[in-house]
Amino acid sequence: MKKSILGLIAVFFISAAGLYSQDLDEILDNYFEVMGQQKIIDAKSSTTKGKMVQMGLEIPFNQYSKHPDKFRVEATFQDMTLIQTYNGEEGWNLNPFGGMTEPQAMGEDEMKAMKVQADYEGMLWNWEEKGYKVSLEENEEVEGSDCYVVKTISPEGDEYSTYLDVDSFVALKVKSKVMLRGQEVESETYMSNYQEGDGYVYAGKIETRMNGQVASTIVIDEMTLGSEMDDSIFEKPVK
Repeated sequence: MKKSILGLIAVFFISAAGLYSQDLDEILDNYFEVMGQQKIIDAKSSTTKGKMVQMGLEIPFNQYSKHPDKFRVEATFQDMTLIQTYNGEEGWNLNPFGGMTEPQAMGEDEMKAMKVQADYEGMLWNWEEKGYKVSLEENEEVEGSDCYVVKTISPEGDEYSTYLDVDSFVALKVKSKVMLRGQEVESETYMSNYQEGDGYVYAGKIETRMNGQVASTIVIDEMTLGSEMDDSIFEKPVK
């Protein structure tokens, strides 16, 4: 009798684990469908135009992304242009706003952040192949909206919690805990004002908060897919 009860308990937990995994898969599938993930991936490239708002300044930028992990951003203000590039293996900064007149190779912490940003598919797409651990946590509210919480742990141990609206399945927030210069740094990124492209959607406003204070705001004016991009633009920038 005791063995029968233990067997039933084991079956229950195995079934619950299978259901839990299925729920996570279904939630991610809905998220990808709403965002138009397959269309974005099939396009192989995206161009994003907008402005960064920080300390009362508005700085226009252009961002270029190419599958699987190439990235470039250009921001121009007062006849000076900041450039970041990443070719999938190496990254560089050219930042005249900080007195940097020659391109500089990214440091270890910058490279870690860039690899996440440059992932054209996003960390939740084929997450197992990328070495992430993903789990579905208890629901939480984000500014009054009930959200599924998808927790992702990177191979380096950094944590990212993505909050997906239970009704629309768009991401409303990403909470990050990452190690920078030997210290754990927490930040929250809020996504809102979603816009429709041709079969895909994107956040029109991205706000980063640290310790509850707004650190920076990005306003997206336009995102287009499928532009031709020569790989040379992702190499070491020319001043």
